[in-house]
Amino acid sequence: MSYFDDNSIDQIKQVMERISGDVSICAVLEFEGELSEKIREFLCEFSEVTDRVPINIYYKGDNVEVEEKIGTSIFPVIALMHGDGLFSGVSFHGIPAGHELESFVLAIYNVAGPGQPISDSLLDRIKSLDKPINVKVGVNLSCTMCPELVQVCQRIAAVNENISAAMLDLQHFPKMRKQYRVMSVPVIIINDEKTVFGKKSIEEVLELLM
Repeated sequence: MSYFDDNSIDQIKQVMERISGDVSICAVLEFEGELSEKIREFLCEFSEVTDRVPINIYYKGDNVEVEEKIGTSIFPVIALMHGDGLFSGVSFHGIPAGHELESFVLAIYNVAGPGQPISDSLLDRIKSLDKPINVKVGVNLSCTMCPELVQVCQRIAAVNENISAAMLDLQHFPKMRKQYRVMSVPVIIINDEKTVFGKKSIEEVLELLM
């Protein structure tokens, strides 16, 4: 199958031409499992669409240093890295295709810069978050409301190094759906403690993180 049609290829190329900084994609996959294989296929196909973003693919244990930088216990993972090799805080557990393709492309744009515009007042509020906060956004790829929440949370993470925001495609992680008692998506899970359902604006997410 192809993850990108002609329209999405054109959109990706347009966005990639606008990025001003360096960003790379780092995937850490499992040796077995359909999801890891599909992520590899997705990233290989993405690399044929644009050469603007270097892609590094590892399997668990191949590069412990990279795994430590990403700092997750959930695999497989696609992580966006800054030009200096540090983790941006933005990651995807699942294939960011379908409705989430836009989230993936915008995440690259936001991490590399210049990124989507944010008002000065919102920027100040985001930067005021001075404690580590881990955000998981539970989605499924058929959900039309999920991408906006993913994009909002990952936009915040791209600005503030204290925040991490991961897209979690719950159809591939049924144990986590049960662990967090997820009945519907989208859902935000904050620091593995607070679970909040439904679409949220950036202002509403900030209120939850304060």
